[in-house]
Amino acid sequence: MKILHYVLALLLLLPSLAMADFFWVAVLAKESGMTKQTMVPKVKLYQLRPDIKKAWKEGYVITDLSHSPRRWTAVLSKGTGVSKQFYVHRRVMSEFQDVVEHYHRKGYDLINVENGVGEWLAVFEHGGDVQGTELVVVRSEAQLKKEIKKQQEQGSSLVDVEVAEGYWTAVFAKKTACKEQSYAFAEDKKALEESIRKHWKEGYNIQSLEFGNNQWFALFCKHDTFRKETYVISEKNSLLQKQVQEYWKKGYHIIDLAEGRQ
Repeated sequence: MKILHYVLALLLLLPSLAMADFFWVAVLAKESGMTKQTMVPKVKLYQLRPDIKKAWKEGYVITDLSHSPRRWTAVLSKGTGVSKQFYVHRRVMSEFQDVVEHYHRKGYDLINVENGVGEWLAVFEHGGDVQGTELVVVRSEAQLKKEIKKQQEQGSSLVDVEVAEGYWTAVFAKKTACKEQSYAFAEDKKALEESIRKHWKEGYNIQSLEFGNNQWFALFCKHDTFRKETYVISEKNSLLQKQVQEYWKKGYHIIDLAEGRQ
């Protein structure tokens, strides 16, 4: 009986242990062009739709969409210049690639790819800074590096990276607000923060952060002028939201939301 109690107690503790080294990070900047912003967190993906549809009617658009354990979060912003936006999702990668190609042929640009609970989600738009997009799907870090090099040689910039289910998805674009790019892999939070400090000294801003395959991928961008930028890290999502709200009061807006492990 004691062994049974021990096993049951351990099973109850497993979710907490799994989350013990988990944290959220929000990258915030001034001079981003965004004028107003809000966040919508929901447990299920379908629960986001009513709030997003309401926000679209009020002039907001999705500027980031992220998934973390038991939470989907949409970042909605004004001041982007986007004229039309929508999102689609599929469970099977081949079907996801097909639907992305379908909307590319219709002239829409892909700005964000996110994976959560077996769903691949794509955000499309018209009229934003990102134009002439292409989705590339590879199976390894080495293939990703090779593809980034090839695309940059062809004049394209990396827009977004997502790592899940054994896939590396990369969105490239012919036109972005980025003048020069750099990227780095980091094995833990300490290495990630060191990389951020190094790139800030070199005049880069953070474009996006992604955790997958037990490592961090950080994408950096040089704009015409360096934007005043910061980031906040918290092991509690509720605390992160409070920190973000304080920065909103100071004129900062979310550039990217990410989540990962120490």
